[in-house]
Amino acid sequence: MDLNSSKPEETRNAQVYALEILVRWHKQDAGASRAATAIGALLEASLMAVARGEIPPEKDGPSLLEVWRLERESSTRGTGSPLRGSEIKIWWEAHQNQIRQQLADHQAEWRPELSIKPGGGRNLPTRYALLLAPFSAWAVEEVDGDAAPTLLAPGGLVYRVDPVKPALWIRLLLGSKPFPINSWRGYLLLAAAALDLALICLIWGSLYFAWRQPRPVTTADLAVAMLATLVTLALWHFSRPIRELTTQRVSLGNEAVLAFSVLNGQLRAMKEPGSRLKGRIFSVVRHWGTCPVCAGEIDLATGGRAFPDRIIGRCNDAPQEHVFTFDPVRLIGAPLRPPY
Repeated sequence: MDLNSSKPEETRNAQVYALEILVRWHKQDAGASRAATAIGALLEASLMAVARGEIPPEKDGPSLLEVWRLERESSTRGTGSPLRGSEIKIWWEAHQNQIRQQLADHQAEWRPELSIKPGGGRNLPTRYALLLAPFSAWAVEEVDGDAAPTLLAPGGLVYRVDPVKPALWIRLLLGSKPFPINSWRGYLLLAAAALDLALICLIWGSLYFAWRQPRPVTTADLAVAMLATLVTLALWHFSRPIRELTTQRVSLGNEAVLAFSVLNGQLRAMKEPGSRLKGRIFSVVRHWGTCPVCAGEIDLATGGRAFPDRIIGRCNDAPQEHVFTFDPVRLIGAPLRPPY
């Protein structure tokens, strides 16, 4: 009898543990958008209910929208566009990888599922709830809203995306927060790379006009040519992350775009599901994950000669053997080398 009576208590404790993990993650990394605030309110309400032995409650759209207004200390209550179910669903699906990784890292046994009950006539609002399901049943994910599930490859991993500190000149000119590429900040960012290329053209154009007349080559000419080469290589290196961003959408950062305290980081220009900003969004971030082989940290790096023309994930403990693909859209990776 004692064993049987303890099972509900153990289940409730495991569910509370999973919700506590996500509440802490949400407060640190989820942001302050309307959909993020709504999910945060659902997580906290679910945590309180499950801790009391109750089922997670349902919340209607107007109540969740009011929570967002109160957190922003807005005086425009009762105004603005309503909170739509599609808005919350897009945000929830876009953050499934991070949620899954958080729960897996802490060995949680339960996971939340978003339940949306659409409203109808007579001003009935849409209602939302977070229902709990066993974590072991979480084997697939939806991609871009498609109903067809995609399995995570055996031995694969999920990448996290954390913001990192950009270089001082980026913080002074553009700020530290993400912004649309199609904006004055985005144009200024691209102009910085164009300026480096213009300086390279100016250097060699000046040397061409200075040396186009036949004359003996002096030691000073050799020194000037060597200096021009070094400056060209430096400018080409410093502009590389921004140049590659226009075609690769994610480029490896260097000392020109990252703060001195940041060891690994990337420039990212991707469409962010659930964001109110339109178009591609520029951000300075770090993509990383946990190695499924040795539990070491995985950071992005160049593929080198073994995997040319691509960015891959390399384990910090075994960078030559534990290597993985990098999908910047789904934020997942598959092993590039066969297991032992």
